Order: sequence, then C-alpha cells, then structure tokens
Amino acid sequence: MWLHIACESMLAACGALAALNAWRARSVLASLGFGLISSSALLGAIVYAGVEDAVAAHDELSLLAARIALLLIAAQGLRNRRWTVGVAVACALSLVVPPPADLAISMLALVAIAWKGRSRDWPSAIAGAALFVLAGLVIGTRGEWLGVPRVDLFHLSIAAAVLAWLRAGLR
Repeated sequence: MWLHIACESMLAACGALAALNAWRARSVLASLGFGLISSSALLGAIVYAGVEDAVAAHDELSLLAARIALLLIAAQGLRNRRWTVGVAVACALSLVVPPPADLAISMLALVAIAWKGRSRDWPSAIAGAALFVLAGLVIGTRGEWLGVPRVDLFHLSIAAAVLAWLRAGLR
C-alpha cells in the first residue's frame, strides 16, 4: 500500500511542478492539463491511504485527465486565441468518443507535444512522449511485473514523462 501512495505522490508532485512552470510561462491550458494529472494522482494517493469517500472523485478525475490532459498540454504552443475554440471542441469530442478514437486523439496530442521546434530540448520531448506511450500501451495498470504492481510502474512512467517535458522546456 505504501508503494502505491509513494508513486501517486511522486506523480502528483511532478504534475504540480509542471503545472506551476506552465502557469509561469502563461500557458493556462497546459497548466490545466498538468494540474489534472497532478490532482488525479493526489486523489489516488488519498484513496490508497484508505479514504474511501475519495474513490468516486478519483475515478472521475482520472477519466477526465486521461481524456483531455494531453490535449491541453499540446495546446501550450498555441498562442492565437482562435485556437482555444478548437482545443475546447477537441476536448469535448475526446470526452464522448469511444475508446479507440480517444486513443487516436491522445496519440495526435503526443505527436504535437514532441514535434520538433516545440521545445528547447527535442530529445527530451520525444523521451517524454515515448514514456507516456510506454505507460499506456505497454505497462498498463493491471497485474504485476516481477512482484511490482503495474499501476505503480504506470504512475512512475507518467511522472518520468512529465519530468522529461519539464527538461525539454515545451513552448
């Protein structure tokens, strides 16, 4: 149980740091995206600590983060206000499309995040995107690997992706 709490807390801290960094860079949408990831992880740590009343909120926030956080982070580079409407429409669509389509939307968002010229350190941006894909498509959240719960490896991979994006200096 303590490992779950530690991994969720690590992800919450990394997400909060990235949200603060994006806020300082005046990227409200990216700050919201990282904030969703951080808030969901914080609620997860609270659930693993035994607060059953937080389970429903954690489930809902996790779904919201899974569906729109990457879109909001990808929107960091959009400086024109007209794009904000497009991002809002994409987020709304992502909330209602069936699972294969939401995966495609997330993959497109990852391509936008890792696009060359969108960061000061392109290899770090690519590494972050690759870690995110690894977490979602390879590691997953069910079962164990060598006695370590996959959900913990999943959260640590997402935390590493966020740190890589911080290192990359997304624009």
